[in-house]
Amino acid sequence: MQRSHDSVLSRRSLIGGGLAVGAVGLAATACSNEGRGGAPQPDAGGDGKTSLPTHVRYEGVKPDLSGAEQGIDDGFLSYPEGPIQAVTEPPGDGQPITVMTGTTQPIPPGLNNNVFWQRLNEAVGSPIEISLTPVEDYGDKFATVVAGNRLPDIFQVASVAQRAQLLAATAVELTPLLAGDKIKKYPHLANIQTASWRAGLVGGQLYGIPIPRGPISTQVLYSRADILEPMGLTGDPRSLDDFVELCGQLTDPRRNRWALTVAPTVYVRQMFGVPNAWSLDGDNLVSANEHPGHEPALEAVRKLWQAKHINPDGFGGQNTDHKIRFGNGTCPLAVDTFSGWPGLVEALPGGRGTFRILPVPLHDGSGPGRAWMGGPTLHTVSINKNSESRIETILSYLDYLAAPFGTKEHLFVKYGLEGVHHQRQNGNPVLTDKGKSETRLELGYQAAAPYALFVPTQEGGTQAMYDAQSKIIPTAQTNPVAGLYSETDSRKGAQINKGVNDIVEEIIQGRRPVSAWSEEVKKWKSGGGDQIRDELAEARQAAG
Repeated sequence: MQRSHDSVLSRRSLIGGGLAVGAVGLAATACSNEGRGGAPQPDAGGDGKTSLPTHVRYEGVKPDLSGAEQGIDDGFLSYPEGPIQAVTEPPGDGQPITVMTGTTQPIPPGLNNNVFWQRLNEAVGSPIEISLTPVEDYGDKFATVVAGNRLPDIFQVASVAQRAQLLAATAVELTPLLAGDKIKKYPHLANIQTASWRAGLVGGQLYGIPIPRGPISTQVLYSRADILEPMGLTGDPRSLDDFVELCGQLTDPRRNRWALTVAPTVYVRQMFGVPNAWSLDGDNLVSANEHPGHEPALEAVRKLWQAKHINPDGFGGQNTDHKIRFGNGTCPLAVDTFSGWPGLVEALPGGRGTFRILPVPLHDGSGPGRAWMGGPTLHTVSINKNSESRIETILSYLDYLAAPFGTKEHLFVKYGLEGVHHQRQNGNPVLTDKGKSETRLELGYQAAAPYALFVPTQEGGTQAMYDAQSKIIPTAQTNPVAGLYSETDSRKGAQINKGVNDIVEEIIQGRRPVSAWSEEVKKWKSGGGDQIRDELAEARQAAG
């Protein structure tokens, strides 16, 4: 099964709502969404474009379900037969390539006990030396490595706040190598959409290579159709009242069943028209924190909690607990991203069950609501300035890792060796236990192609994902300052956002009144939120 571990949402983003309305500069760990931060100056050169690589869509493999026309991800109903070889020569130069990144998974076996890693080194033509650190510890590890002047060839930056000062001093400026049509030398990196590259800009110049996301990281509400349909619950909710009624029909604590795995705060906020982090009022930038829909949305979620429609363990436990509850039927409604679909399938007993994604209605039933589009970039990686003499080798290695779905390189990077790391099921590669263990080198956090929709172990899964994206993504709200940087946010954003995130949990659980929200927003504004707004507005104007 294709792994989607970067879709694991933090407990706060699942329960508190994942709004991060002021957080434009977030930690660039493996679980972060860094598509909204990265430069102390306007996010491109003088015309807003000159530092960005040209986007050249890869045409070597044709998807079964094309998403380009709708702005959604391509889909593959099965893995292409006879995958093409996209890289003709090993990219390595025989010398080690060192890498440091975070991980959300257990650490894989070391090189001596890892057949996949050994074959990767052979395929690349250089030994790949990878240092993996759990994401919760990566910031401390990164600081230690920087202080000791021990950065590897390829590294993630642990804090956007450090980027402006750090990258110009320690990383190779990639503008002369990748800007405009120069990217065509690396066709798989050129396949990454322009919006994702903005996160790699510092002072108008390119210092980072993005791990692209976008539609696949959009948060949605899943339903277990195989549970709802036998109960006669086949219609989509058309209002908040409909949604509450649906939750009431699903909840039965005597049978150990609650409607929702966690609080659906984002879903309900969207019902009340709360924007995706920021919005524009004419030319004026407005924080979503100030939207009047928050208080009625929080009141609605509080009532869901009070009525016991949310699992009582929904405010604690491990990040993956919600998948388990969804899979065993304890909670037929679950919050996750589109990329979480394969993981939800994996949680089903025997992989059997059907999903639907519930569209967002407006709270009063006056029409459809709008989802929040996922950020275009997960994080970026940079290349050590001390490795500049080998820059073409390192870029070629990253280009190898970014080979698209349907190529031999992608098949190996994602699934390893057939018969060892994956088996074919109905012609599709599915990871074995050995594959799940040995392939956890986080290669997809070093470089990656745009996501492809593919669910090999669920009949009709890819088509269902594609249909859901087709329905939800074209009208999804984007963040109008995605890719722009605020110095104040990089320094103070985490601190002032903690207050507005904490108050959400307290309100939902009844420990604070709903009116506490507006009081906390006032603190957020005076504590730096207004300054963040002004800096982002200035950056947006400068970028054109």
